[in-house]
Amino acid sequence: MDPLTHIVVGRAVVAAARNEPKNRIVGAAAILGALAPDADSALAFAGWDRYVRAHQFGTHSLLGALAMAALAALIVDRTAAIAARSAPAQSFRAARRPSGRPKGLRYETAMPILLAAAAGALSHIALDLLSGARIAIAWPLFNGRVSAPLVAMADPWLLAISVAWLVMLWPARIRLQRASQIVVAAAVVFLCAKAALLGLAIERSAVAPQEPSALEARWGSLTTWYVFERLADRVSGSMIAAPSGEVRTWLVHPLIAETPLVAASRALDDVRNFLAVHEFAFAEETPHPDGTASVLWSDIRYCWPPPAHEATWQMATNCGVRVGGVFDTTQRPVAEEIWIGRVLQRRPANP
Repeated sequence: MDPLTHIVVGRAVVAAARNEPKNRIVGAAAILGALAPDADSALAFAGWDRYVRAHQFGTHSLLGALAMAALAALIVDRTAAIAARSAPAQSFRAARRPSGRPKGLRYETAMPILLAAAAGALSHIALDLLSGARIAIAWPLFNGRVSAPLVAMADPWLLAISVAWLVMLWPARIRLQRASQIVVAAAVVFLCAKAALLGLAIERSAVAPQEPSALEARWGSLTTWYVFERLADRVSGSMIAAPSGEVRTWLVHPLIAETPLVAASRALDDVRNFLAVHEFAFAEETPHPDGTASVLWSDIRYCWPPPAHEATWQMATNCGVRVGGVFDTTQRPVAEEIWIGRVLQRRPANP
């Protein structure tokens, strides 16, 4: 989910349950906690494939999210203590422990900070699940991934609810707790309506997805979902709609026997990371004039149909994410490549 929705929902959930108009440190803990699980985004600089694999586990499991919440609470508490030390009487009204060390704002104790950060972090996991992310929430005890695809990533309807919260608070015409209760209630009603529509779409379309399969909400649509499937000879994407139950296949890519080079590419680190969390992957081998060749993998969820005038499906122009490597004339891997749109991450191939 987008950062704004994470921030607003995390803060609103805490504020709706607490009447705390003068207590900003709890709000800071809720906001930082709501963003904390995405700390794993730093891995993208070391390789998008490493980030996307870790993103399904780690900080996005329940234990990982709570650990990040504890870290967020500690950061907020220490920051408040430092601020209180610098201006204890005037700005922060600091209270002091027997040791004389400021413990933060006058109304604060450790537990409200920790609970606010935990609520924010758990709201993050809930929003990611509701936006179709497949997360191993029980990791490391259980590696199975789950999803509840009611809305799309960066869903515009939830964004609108988040903006409404900001509007209600500016210029402080509605109390924080009241505005938060309104927004949380609106979000719950909206998500319940989406769940009912998804149930109708599945029931009336009579779709019986093969395994593996996945559902994802169509961005900006209230009534349409994508169904992705992997069969023995193809991967496909269809759309189902509520309440009509209409089914439309909009993208199909055939699966053919792997060439020796495609099979060899499975040993590359970036490909192994990619295949570990992408069930609808397929590969394309491209020879180059100098005798080298590239093998790039994608997932049908990152792809879109070709223009109507094209007779064949072209992965190179119709998939936003591609992961693989370059092989020399002896079919030895020399580099790993990760393409995100037109952005290239390149590193030496693993031995």
